[in-house]
Amino acid sequence: MEAQASLAGLKKIAIENLTIGMYVAQLDHPWIESNFPIQGFYLRSPQSIERVTRECRFVYVDPRRYDSSLTDVKLGLVSDGRAIEEAGSDIGSQARIYPQNRQEYNDTAELGSELEPARTSIEEATEILKGCVQKLQSAGGFDIDDIERAISPLVASVMRNNSAMAALLRMRAVDDYTFSHSIACAVWGAIIGRQLGFPPKDIDSLALACSLMDIGKTNLPPDLLQQVESPTEEQWEQLKGHVEEGLKLLEENEVDDENLRRTIQSHHERYDGSGYPNGLEGNDIPLYARIAGIVDSYDAMISDTPYSAVRSSYAAVQELQSKAGVLYQKELVEQFIQAICVFPVGAIVEMNTGEVGVVVAQDTTRRLKPKIILLLDSEKKPRSHLVVADLAKQESNNSGTLSWWITKELPNSAYGIDPAKYFL
Repeated sequence: MEAQASLAGLKKIAIENLTIGMYVAQLDHPWIESNFPIQGFYLRSPQSIERVTRECRFVYVDPRRYDSSLTDVKLGLVSDGRAIEEAGSDIGSQARIYPQNRQEYNDTAELGSELEPARTSIEEATEILKGCVQKLQSAGGFDIDDIERAISPLVASVMRNNSAMAALLRMRAVDDYTFSHSIACAVWGAIIGRQLGFPPKDIDSLALACSLMDIGKTNLPPDLLQQVESPTEEQWEQLKGHVEEGLKLLEENEVDDENLRRTIQSHHERYDGSGYPNGLEGNDIPLYARIAGIVDSYDAMISDTPYSAVRSSYAAVQELQSKAGVLYQKELVEQFIQAICVFPVGAIVEMNTGEVGVVVAQDTTRRLKPKIILLLDSEKKPRSHLVVADLAKQESNNSGTLSWWITKELPNSAYGIDPAKYFL
């Protein structure tokens, strides 16, 4: 009955009958056994249909969510003096997120060996940024070179290994959200910059911009930033003023960096035009600012802030995905999710068997099927011996059913587990 109920209102479609604009709600096999990072998606291009064709014989689509706008043919991108027809917005939007000569990066350090350098870089960056904030609050000035000195080792760690720094940030225990958020946004910015294939100097620039987007908050009353209750309309207007305060700080300190200025000015603009301060929409929002808006929101969701409880990375990813194409550019959301993974390294997860483990490695081609060390048995008691379950390589049993799959991500430190002990 449960399976039948889940298909209510859906239409079974053979692969050869799929068209752009359809919303794929169910596959012909469990999502957990597929290579798709998110459950449910629109067919936006011939390439997306081809991906489904490689995995399925048929799918279930939701006719209520058909998006005819995706089938529109319009003139958008101009290259070499010629207009190029776009199917939907895929060509134009992709052209606006990838650099002309996209670079490919590979990890040059193992996760385990990169943890200590990453940890040291976070600690040093925290101390430097504390000094910068204290100087700002006392004298109203800051040295951009000091901030670059804090951010540079963070970016270098991301370039050596895409997972170590991110895993530590998810388990961070920095007392002041201001410092940890600035550091984390720099790292998330570097991670998506690497994913998009930016040149190294542009990744540095993006990370710096993400780290400083909220610098104007140092000029706001601390009580306003730390209050638990929802802000009044007057307080909300005061909070939004951190954008203008940030721009003032750049001018007062003679920081002449156009990417930084535009990121501070527009990181609260939203793709549908609902953001502030200027109500920009779509690609009128600078690329760095579009990225900064995503990493700012993601890090706020996975952080324990005065005004919201911490969410799991999986829940945060679902929230971003639900707002893709509305608040955030959908292609950037997709690339960010690919970069950080749905169940990231360091996540504590519960399996279908009730066992609990830690994600210790990723399969880049099957992002719902990471490698996991199982630590607790089905009764949540420590296992007599640890088991490594590589979900991407496991074989089904005699009935054709897989032995393990992830049912949910658990909070940090669940059952007293310290994930860092088990990274491979």
